[in-house]
Amino acid sequence: MGKLKPISKTDKRMSDISITLDKQGRICLSAAFRKELKLEDKAPLFVFHDEEYGRIGIAQKCDEEGVEPHIFDSRGYCQAKAFLSWCGFNYKDGAIRMLFEGMEDGIYVFAEPGRRHVELKQGKNGDLERR
Repeated sequence: MGKLKPISKTDKRMSDISITLDKQGRICLSAAFRKELKLEDKAPLFVFHDEEYGRIGIAQKCDEEGVEPHIFDSRGYCQAKAFLSWCGFNYKDGAIRMLFEGMEDGIYVFAEPGRRHVELKQGKNGDLERR
């Protein structure tokens, strides 16, 4: 059984901060997220991907040199077909809504709601290991 953790009523995860990967291969920022970032016009944002857990991160700054930001229009849309395909998101079957999970090093992190699938492998000694 899991361990319960308290969540404050004012936790940002309770607001409607989210992103959507739509059928046209765009990343769409929710109105609440655009308000959180104070975006009013076209804006360059850096997009990150967590290969292990399939999460997406969005930030206004990136410490790595040579990384070009994605340009989001005033409605919060950014064309990202190549990025989404490269990351393995199957957006063509329907929109994927990703909810705000928290902040990591100044990056807003989003994940699909629900349980995460974990593959286990049984070793020769009988122990289970994550793949």
